Amino acid sequence: MNEIRCGSCRKLLMKSAERAIVGPVEVKCPRCGTLNNLRPLEPFSERPERQIPEKTCPGNSSSKTP
Repeated sequence: MNEIRCGSCRKLLMKSAERAIVGPVEVKCPRCGTLNNLRPLEPFSERPERQIPEKTCPGNSSSKTP
């Protein structure tokens, strides 16, 4: 369990399991009123992979003819 504490006064705001926070969360501290913005440590796993187009150079041809 991870302890989530206020960034200003260090009051315990919540306890969470690993990877329990999957998106951005905003929590207001009941003691000092600070808004604490929480986000996951790792990026979303559903993110699509980036497609890199293949660039062909006129001078560099991979198929050479004799």
